[in-house]
Amino acid sequence: MIMKTLDRLVIEKTGASGFTLIELVVVIATVAVLAALLLPALAGTKPNTQAFQCLENQRQLILAWQMYAQDNSDILPPNDFPYATHVARDGTVKNWVFGTMYLITDAIDAPGLGQGIQVNPALTSLALYNTNPAAYKCPADITLFQGHVRQRSVSMNSAVGTVWYSDSNHYGTKKPGSAVGGGWLPGTYNDSQTTYRTYGKTSSFTVPGPSSTWVIADENPNTINDGSLVVSMAQIVVDFPANYHGGGAGLAFADGHTEIHKWVDVFLMLPTTLNLLNASSEVGAPVSQFMSGPSQDLAWIQPRTSALK
Repeated sequence: MIMKTLDRLVIEKTGASGFTLIELVVVIATVAVLAALLLPALAGTKPNTQAFQCLENQRQLILAWQMYAQDNSDILPPNDFPYATHVARDGTVKNWVFGTMYLITDAIDAPGLGQGIQVNPALTSLALYNTNPAAYKCPADITLFQGHVRQRSVSMNSAVGTVWYSDSNHYGTKKPGSAVGGGWLPGTYNDSQTTYRTYGKTSSFTVPGPSSTWVIADENPNTINDGSLVVSMAQIVVDFPANYHGGGAGLAFADGHTEIHKWVDVFLMLPTTLNLLNASSEVGAPVSQFMSGPSQDLAWIQPRTSALK
């Protein structure tokens, strides 16, 4: 209809000296209406672009995760990095992604600090399959740590992965390559817990199934430390997923698909109790936040994290 009006004005004025004042007012009003229609769409372009890039980054990581398992007899990469401890970069300790965002020596990609650790295959297990360090960073995460942008904003489901650090040479008794213990799943830390499933191989995703088990997610910048994001199956919160994307977080699932899930209650809040880290202890646990009532967010993410054995 708008185009027809403009076409009629042009046809009627062909051969004439110009537009009348009324006709110019009509044209200006038409342009204003079009601008009013387009500006809201343009205003939402940046967040939508960030969400798209976030999911694209996670697709790269989940593909690398799947390729690692294919090349290692179905065994998944390790996910038990010591969350508050400085670890020598001599190859004796590896993780799906090396480092803890609690320490500036790991968190910042700068000479003498965490430079290149995410693409170093001697340290980061996925480095052979993903050579893009930006894949570990959600573009919507602009928070600073000691004045610097951290180089990672995603973490892995604490019920997923295998043991590397927690073997008899360190502080545990599990054999490297065995499934993680999932110590926080019951609500009280116990890395020998036998109540909930953990997943050390792709073939172990029988319940709730690969399409219904998240592996990688954006983590809230106030709780991110090691490469593990803890979701308890009890009414407590240990780690918080992020809420960068319109109140939601990007998640990648074991079958390879990614999605943005929007939170409605607890994960929309900033943590009221942060992970108060004890840097002098290798086995210290974060402080958990107990929930006073039911949470729709926990009700959504818990059955997609693990299941009863």
